[in-house]
Amino acid sequence: MTSKKKFLIIGAGLSGITTSLELIKRGHQVSIIDNNVNFSSRIAAGIINPLVFRRMTKSWRVDDFIPFLKSHYKELEELTKSVFFHELPIRRLFSSEQERDFWLEKQEREEFKPFMFKVNDDDMGFDLAKNPFGSGRVKETYYIDVLPFLTGTKEWLKENATIINEEFNQNILEGTTYRSITYDDIIFCQGYLNPDNVLFSDLPLDQTKGQTLTIKSAVLPKDVSLNRKCFMLPRGSGTFKIGSTYEWNDPTTHTTKEAKQELLNNLSYIIDEDVEVLSQEAGIRPTTRDRRPLVGTHKTFQNYHIINGLGAKGYMLAPLICEEFCDYLLNGKELDPEIDINRYYRRNNP
Repeated sequence: MTSKKKFLIIGAGLSGITTSLELIKRGHQVSIIDNNVNFSSRIAAGIINPLVFRRMTKSWRVDDFIPFLKSHYKELEELTKSVFFHELPIRRLFSSEQERDFWLEKQEREEFKPFMFKVNDDDMGFDLAKNPFGSGRVKETYYIDVLPFLTGTKEWLKENATIINEEFNQNILEGTTYRSITYDDIIFCQGYLNPDNVLFSDLPLDQTKGQTLTIKSAVLPKDVSLNRKCFMLPRGSGTFKIGSTYEWNDPTTHTTKEAKQELLNNLSYIIDEDVEVLSQEAGIRPTTRDRRPLVGTHKTFQNYHIINGLGAKGYMLAPLICEEFCDYLLNGKELDPEIDINRYYRRNNP
């Protein structure tokens, strides 16, 4: 059995929280530096969708992620005495005859059957939104209610870890000693702030801004998430979250009129109603060029580690990716080469 170790985790977003929980469950001591500001996990919709509609393909490693996340989040609800994991019917409104034909062809394939309902007459005639080409329903779809997830997990961590409420100051980090306390390992989970970290700034993590609207609608269905040009997430009492934009070269959390109009234009592909906009939010996703997380150990300093770049599907990826990271860190299990940061170091040093 691995001896008890002391970890310092930088950042209490999704990856920092999930990694902390896993290390504590395995009997280790964890301290977390958190500045109580999170611009990705907090504003995320939390939708878990196993398909990529643009290409009508399965998400990467979805056959691994879905079974694991279901047991993970249910156990976490019990652990934190919270309720945040919900089933969520998702209906894709086809954007063209070609897209409909892609669905009809793939729904017959064995590898897609766990994630696609067969299109029937009700799907073709669905009339609670614009549906000129018919629609398809997705299986194994869920959402994380983000606020109770963050509240519940952070309350549990307050009782089972040391929380340091401050901005991380890299200038006072000496080896594995921070503020006169020495740790066995330091794990950086800084999300979109990673480019400011000189230790891992050579990794190609992009700051991808996303904006969402919360609207009130009298006509949108309240029991299903519709998807075409944008996603629509029912939030109760006739309110819905609409998203999301993808914006590059603007690592700020300022909302813009242009993004608001883009989202309303996209929503017009689903309904004609003039909706009431209740609020607008912006966040910054940590994304990577190959759409794979950044996980592993610094090429020089073997006690510095990173887990980042979970991107737009973070709530689907985080449970298993963090589990695999802990197996790697504690038991020496090899990482999936597609997430190991050595994939970039090898390219730079052939």
